[in-house]
Amino acid sequence: MINTDVSACCVARHLGALTLDRMLEAVAVVSAQPVSNVLQLDLEPEEAQQYINNPPFAEPELAGRTNILPLIRYDDPRFRSAEAGPTLGHYWRNGEEIQDPENYQEEVYEAAQFHGQSGRGDYAYGYRTPESAKVEDRAGSGDVQGSYVYKNNNDQLVKVRYWADSQGFHQEDNLPKVELKPAEETPEVRAARLEHERAWQLARAASLLAPLPQEYQAAASELQGAVVAAPAQYPVVAARAQVPVVAAPAQNPVVAARAQDPQPRKGKAYQQQYYTTTTTTTTEEPEPTGPPRGFFYSFTYPVSVIVPKEGAASSQDPANLANLAARTS
Repeated sequence: MINTDVSACCVARHLGALTLDRMLEAVAVVSAQPVSNVLQLDLEPEEAQQYINNPPFAEPELAGRTNILPLIRYDDPRFRSAEAGPTLGHYWRNGEEIQDPENYQEEVYEAAQFHGQSGRGDYAYGYRTPESAKVEDRAGSGDVQGSYVYKNNNDQLVKVRYWADSQGFHQEDNLPKVELKPAEETPEVRAARLEHERAWQLARAASLLAPLPQEYQAAASELQGAVVAAPAQYPVVAARAQVPVVAAPAQNPVVAARAQDPQPRKGKAYQQQYYTTTTTTTTEEPEPTGPPRGFFYSFTYPVSVIVPKEGAASSQDPANLANLAARTS
């Protein structure tokens, strides 16, 4: 148990040794540190706008590494379940459990994200992780601007800045630029094209020297003289007069239903009541309306990345195996 009196005396003795300038400097440094975790809901638009105008970070930067930890498996004598974390001494990479943890290490990074909206169309959000980061904001006028960075497959950092306004979408980046050039013909393609053009010119010249075909004469295609019907192959016999068909009298006379039948009325009333009730229960409630409200949140949290140790080759890392084979060949 801590003796509060002794602790207070120690603190007072330590503070007394500090000069007034040092104390003011310490207070200024502490007050200048941004609050890492913020959660503000149901804000006035003006109050939310203040958070949006002062985000935790305005430029995208990758999360910084804060620690490097060894991988301690569940069967290691150093394993302690209280310090094992959610994986309980099991580690995976590329979908398989790591069997040689001595060739890997756990890198811990401080990730962050924030998001805020004023309720009037303005917003700002951003995040940073070990592999990528991004920030974006939108003004009430509708203009959007933002930027993001990420590592590509060659472990190079790609930076992109973009904005959208009344003139459209714009982007700037550090990606390699491709110079557009007209298509160049290979010798084979050029020879085939010239041969096709020569054949086309020959066919055109031949068609110009050929006689013109006779014009179409519509009268020549019409039949000349009277048209005589062909004789019938079989004699046509006049059909006999059909005997009129008289409907047989009904054996059981059908009695019309009475106009006033209580059962149909009951069924109709039940159907009306059923459908009316169903329609009433499925009616959607109108969305709530009211003055605009905003929110803002900002959080930092640790994330871990399992990577091979420098110079170590693992049976579960194809890239390391390929490099090892290239060095030994």
